[in-house]
Amino acid sequence: MKFSIPRFWRERISHYRLKAAKCRVCGKINYPPSSICRYCGSKDLEEVYLDNEYGRLITWTIIHTVPDGFDEQRPRIIGLVELINSKVRILAPITDILPEELKENMLLEPVLRRINEDGEAGLIHYGIAYRPVIKTIGREE
Repeated sequence: MKFSIPRFWRERISHYRLKAAKCRVCGKINYPPSSICRYCGSKDLEEVYLDNEYGRLITWTIIHTVPDGFDEQRPRIIGLVELINSKVRILAPITDILPEELKENMLLEPVLRRINEDGEAGLIHYGIAYRPVIKTIGREE
């Protein structure tokens, strides 16, 4: 990937945050964000972020043949995740789990993960991925 400072600056929020638009008229969330509500046509939208929202795994695919630069991520799991509160569905990498451990409707949490590296510039690209929620044993509050 060729490093471009203007492109990196333009895309930084979309890589590190799950930005969406919430319609002030119908209350629906538009992801990816747009300037016009897909549901009611209103132009009265506000910016919201979904990157702290837990989700559940709807379905997934396992990619065994990965592009150059992604060899250490083989097999790559891409899942359809429905966010719990907003009901928005997104495609995202699923991480920290073996393919045979995946289960429909499993609870997932968002995490920031390294996606790839720009060899020439040495820039490391990060993005949002989802991992299974790990329940810890401890004191109940």
